[in-house]
Amino acid sequence: MKKTITAAAAALALPMAALAQTSVAMYGIMDVSLQHLRFGSTGTRPGASLTALTSDTSRLGFRGTEDLGGGMKAYFKLETGFQADTGMQTSATAFFNRETYVGLAGAGLGSVQLGSQWAPGLLMALKVDPFMRFGVGGQYTLLQGSRGYQNRYDNAVQYISPTFGGVTARLLGAVGEGAATGSSYSGSVEYAGGPLFLGAVYDQVHATPASLGLGGDPVVSRTLSLGATYDFSVAKVGAWYQTNRVGGLSDVNGYLLGLTVPVGAGEIRASYSHRSATNASASLLAIGYGHYLSKRTQLYANVGRLSNSGVAAFRMGPATSEQAAAGLPFPGQDTTGYQFGIRHFF
Repeated sequence: MKKTITAAAAALALPMAALAQTSVAMYGIMDVSLQHLRFGSTGTRPGASLTALTSDTSRLGFRGTEDLGGGMKAYFKLETGFQADTGMQTSATAFFNRETYVGLAGAGLGSVQLGSQWAPGLLMALKVDPFMRFGVGGQYTLLQGSRGYQNRYDNAVQYISPTFGGVTARLLGAVGEGAATGSSYSGSVEYAGGPLFLGAVYDQVHATPASLGLGGDPVVSRTLSLGATYDFSVAKVGAWYQTNRVGGLSDVNGYLLGLTVPVGAGEIRASYSHRSATNASASLLAIGYGHYLSKRTQLYANVGRLSNSGVAAFRMGPATSEQAAAGLPFPGQDTTGYQFGIRHFF
């Protein structure tokens, strides 16, 4: 009997030891805000207003790592977005609608990730945009999309290099899987050293003509984005520039200027972003303040002014679906937005 118990304990020892080297964590953000929007009148349209309780970037995720020994590790991430104001999923067709990937990393070798992944351009935008792409001041409103940097790549393989002298590179390819649009690619190089950050991203996306308002065969959309920030301790300044080219169409260019100023237990954020396109230019000026009640809970207030010209009808986040349901704004209609909310990190 003693021998049997000893053998059973030895058999269990290896899997239990391996299990001790694995870590899995659940995390997320709950973000709910009250947003009031005022739409200016145009020559043919009257003014309007809209008030909504909305959720912005609320998410639930799971991530884990396993130590494989020899400096190697396996890891994964599963993340889904949801509307904290209604409990509904952000996507009606995908449960894990943000990132889903598995990867391997080796000491001094970098890492490889397979799955649905944020684009290098989005990750760089988070480092430059004072609003970190949320709220009425988020720069994604004007600079992301069919004629801007890519948001996410599905069916993607990405290599992330080790950091040498503050420099990190990313190379990503999204396979076409037989679709007419074919494969898409993205790559970035970033430098972070002391108070300085510099980055460059190139996206080459095979886009459907419908997404660009065209007919015919799929086209190639190429976007070059450059970003930089410098932290003076008393204030952090940032700048972003991008240019998009599609054969047969006029170029679309954009830029952002940003400022973050720490104040006590919070920070003041301000930005100005502009998108330049033929008869469809737009700009967004925003300022806000976020106050941390603790490391996990923040109260914030933002105000922004989005100006549309020509046929441009860009919406101010985050209440974009509510605006779409109301058919607002009309082409050339400006929007002023006020937002008061709370974010809790867990």
